[in-house]
Amino acid sequence: MLFPRLFPLFLLSILLLPAARARAADPLRACWQQQAQPLQTRSLSLRYHETLAQLEHSFQPWQATNYTGSGRIWSRADAFSKADTLQQGAKIYFSRTQLTPATLLFQDYGDKALTPVTREAFLEYPVQAARYAPATLIQYFYARKVKPSAESSRGTAVYQATLHQTVVRLYISRADHRLLKVTALSDDELLGDVLTTYSYQDYATLGRLSYPRTITIDKVNGRLTDQVTITAAELTPQVPALLTAPAGYQLAPAADKPAQVTVTHRGPHLHFLELKHTDDRVLVVEFDSFLLVAEAPLNSRNGELILAEARRIAPAKPIRYFVAGHYHPHYLGGVRPFVQRGATILTTAADELYVQYLAAAPHTLRPDSLQLHPRPLRTEEIQGVKTIAEGGFEMQIHHIGAQSAHTSDYLIYYFPTEKLLFEDDLAWIPQKGEVRKASARQAGLYQAIQDRKLAVDTLVQSWPVQDYGVKSVIPFRELEASVRGK
Repeated sequence: MLFPRLFPLFLLSILLLPAARARAADPLRACWQQQAQPLQTRSLSLRYHETLAQLEHSFQPWQATNYTGSGRIWSRADAFSKADTLQQGAKIYFSRTQLTPATLLFQDYGDKALTPVTREAFLEYPVQAARYAPATLIQYFYARKVKPSAESSRGTAVYQATLHQTVVRLYISRADHRLLKVTALSDDELLGDVLTTYSYQDYATLGRLSYPRTITIDKVNGRLTDQVTITAAELTPQVPALLTAPAGYQLAPAADKPAQVTVTHRGPHLHFLELKHTDDRVLVVEFDSFLLVAEAPLNSRNGELILAEARRIAPAKPIRYFVAGHYHPHYLGGVRPFVQRGATILTTAADELYVQYLAAAPHTLRPDSLQLHPRPLRTEEIQGVKTIAEGGFEMQIHHIGAQSAHTSDYLIYYFPTEKLLFEDDLAWIPQKGEVRKASARQAGLYQAIQDRKLAVDTLVQSWPVQDYGVKSVIPFRELEASVRGK
């Protein structure tokens, strides 16, 4: 008889039916039912501790500033509020954030007034909220009926959407329909395509609601890691109003300022480009047969702008060298177009790997010339001093490093015939009032000049040019007076 032979197969199919149904279910809907549907009319209130690492204006590339923080968040499917405290050493900072379907209000650390918020920040904020609670982001995907992507596997359903210009993916477990992780790929004007990953562990429940109690955040393509630990949770009737929208509330316009460049000349060899939109001064040095460019602020767009101005100054002369006084974005941020044009990048041992990273970083979300037309990086390391001379004109590049009291890679540029020294951001002589006692940066710059026996009459500073009430063209005697207290 066939029946006894078929019966085990029939029984097996019955036993496997629940699993088959689970696999056939929509994982996004099932995730939403656990992590966002219970928060349609109620709020999840969480207390948390966190560790946070930030890339700031540190002494060397990739050196993070570490903070600890704590606070309280309220998360609903369509709203989010946060009151938090960050601490770094003895310094304590407070901020407030409030997201509704129509507004994003933010009071930045140390500010008393609301910080202007752009449309981009408003549209992308559900990704930021997912650092603590992912309900708002899950609601975004569910409301738009996002379908699983081809990246999905047997164990994980993957959903992809773009929030303004950030490409976001949800990874949902097919086994329990909980959110495993979120990835956000965004454009950074300096670092290019930057991936942030939020990983969710240690789930707990409040009634029908599931929420993660540990969130690990890998940032800057895995170079930095933060962690959020939930210490208490409860359901509350609503999200409190921590901030009040002003009358006539509107999102701020995009932060980009229109590019403005003015050019001044100091003799036949030194050409200064003032970029008003970034408050920087760039130096183009003209030799008989080539050019050198010193500094390119913030991004590739400014690098291209500087290249265009350099061509106007000397159309027939190639740019042989590019150099940045130190690795901070106002000086090195626009390096990539110079790599693409074949310039040799003058750098220090402290920055070699960092320059390699910037040159190789993918910029697919906002392609620049190097992304569209790749070219090998060429570098030359400066050890101590490099002299560039042609036709009786000379430039010296001195590595003063830690003597700057600012960064380990610091370079200054000296022109003997002009008795002029160009530096990035060390002098800081006030435009008005008496010269104040020298800071560590000013004293370091002065001592570096003295140690190298440089005869300097004039200092020219790259940044700032207009802001902060300081001089950017400075008689050397004023720096000397600040150091000597006269």
